[in-house]
Amino acid sequence: MKLAIAFFIVVFLAVIGFSSFQATRTRYRVCMSIGGRSHCAVAEGKTAKEAIESAMQIDCGLISSNRDQLMVCTTKEPDSVQELPH
Repeated sequence: MKLAIAFFIVVFLAVIGFSSFQATRTRYRVCMSIGGRSHCAVAEGKTAKEAIESAMQIDCGLISSNRDQLMVCTTKEPDSVQELPH
């Protein structure tokens, strides 16, 4: 019984810790365009830079028609960047 209570307490604290960690993440909506196509993606990250880069990768992967376009897309500035609330 004591082992079950200890296990429950550990799991409870882990969930609280994980939830607290998630609250510090940032969300961004980033729009990219290339070759007449555009896409906007939402991504999260520990930092703004991480979230923006992740969204850019999503966008560019979806709108690029070949590897060369993908490389160009991922190195250009986004059309728009918007921080989103949690």
